[in-house]
Amino acid sequence: MSKKETYAELAKKVKALEKTESALRESEKLYRSLFENAPIGIGIADRNGNLIDFNEAVLKPGEYVAEDIFKIKNIKKLYYNQKVRDEVLVRLKKRGFVDSAEVQFKRKDGQPYDCLLSLRPIIYKEKPCTQAIVQDVTRLKEIEKMLRASRERFESLVETTSDWIWEVDRSGAYIFSNQKVKDKLGYDRHEIIGKRPFDFMPPHEAQKVAKSFREFSKSRKAFSGMENINLHKEGYEVVLETSGVPVFDENGEYLGYRGIDRDITKRKMAEQGLEQINAELESRVEARTADLIDANRKLKQKVAECKQAEQALKKRERELKNKTAQLQELNSALKVLLTKKDEDRVDLEEKMLSNVRELVFPYLIKLGNGKLPDKEKAFVNIIESNLKDIISPFVSSLTSKYLGFTPTEIQVANLIKQGKTTKDIAELSNLSPRTIEFHRDNIRNKLGIKNKKANLRTHLLSLD
Repeated sequence: MSKKETYAELAKKVKALEKTESALRESEKLYRSLFENAPIGIGIADRNGNLIDFNEAVLKPGEYVAEDIFKIKNIKKLYYNQKVRDEVLVRLKKRGFVDSAEVQFKRKDGQPYDCLLSLRPIIYKEKPCTQAIVQDVTRLKEIEKMLRASRERFESLVETTSDWIWEVDRSGAYIFSNQKVKDKLGYDRHEIIGKRPFDFMPPHEAQKVAKSFREFSKSRKAFSGMENINLHKEGYEVVLETSGVPVFDENGEYLGYRGIDRDITKRKMAEQGLEQINAELESRVEARTADLIDANRKLKQKVAECKQAEQALKKRERELKNKTAQLQELNSALKVLLTKKDEDRVDLEEKMLSNVRELVFPYLIKLGNGKLPDKEKAFVNIIESNLKDIISPFVSSLTSKYLGFTPTEIQVANLIKQGKTTKDIAELSNLSPRTIEFHRDNIRNKLGIKNKKANLRTHLLSLD
């Protein structure tokens, strides 16, 4: 027979049980505190899916209150897509648990919201149940969606821009490139990853740019508009304009550079062409300036020659005036001698001298004073014509019939007879047309045909 427990032993066991019950109560109290105040939703359902306990965090995402859940009762009604619920239950049955399954529950208004659902089998109030931990990730989903959209926009911008966008690490090796490098240098983006910009440059250019990069990398400063020569995959040179900014991590640690390259080959060729054109223009301007200087020198020389010719003409004019004076003196002497001849001879000589004095001397004087070659030629022609008249019978009759005319009127009458117009006579006589008209009126008056319709030239011709 077993030995009966003593009172002291029973009291000890009771005390131990009471202590255990107290610890259980404390544990239950702590569990309830954690359960009720947990920031994520916690719910407990029996094996049929009926909710038997839940905390406040379960209600907030769906905008429910406790009475709503009691009315709904079964968790099946909270799933937005029953097919997803079935898949979750299959996973739970197969694996014995579910971790962070993406599901959608219904809000009170019927709209879905995104959650991560974790399930564990537990014993609750001495019954097999399932504990559900529900984390509302609707906001996270929205953020993910915005991030995806932002990334898509960034990738679209990077791939559609006409510039080559790149990123290098602190050693200068490419760690990112868009596909525009294909348009610039003929390489696919994967062909340049791990290589440095200097690997695509002529040796002398690589040394220069590598030195610049070391300076930028040391100063951690942004740079822009750095021109550099690169070699295309096919071997020809491409001029790029490079700009970049330093990249740092969240702790301020230097990581490398990020930037863009722009193809300026055509612009540089145009600039070189423009420089060549400018050089050619400057050369032409210099040549033209030299020509102008030479032309100016020749013009000055020509002006000097003209001045010399003008001085010679003035000297000749003075000589002619002296000769004219001498001729006038000689003419006076001849007149004195001629008066001593017999009257017939004197009369004939006087008429001849009168004709010479009135018809020839005025043009000889004008010829001496004139400067234009055309006029001098006209005067010579007139002298020739008058000399012919002097030896013709008309001269005697013309002189006798024009004895009442002044020398100028005789000159005008002679030109009218030759068919000259008022304008022609004015130009040859160095007089105004109005003065010539005045002399024409006087001639008509002296001939007795003023205020008559008789033609003056026809009347003069009829005196032959």
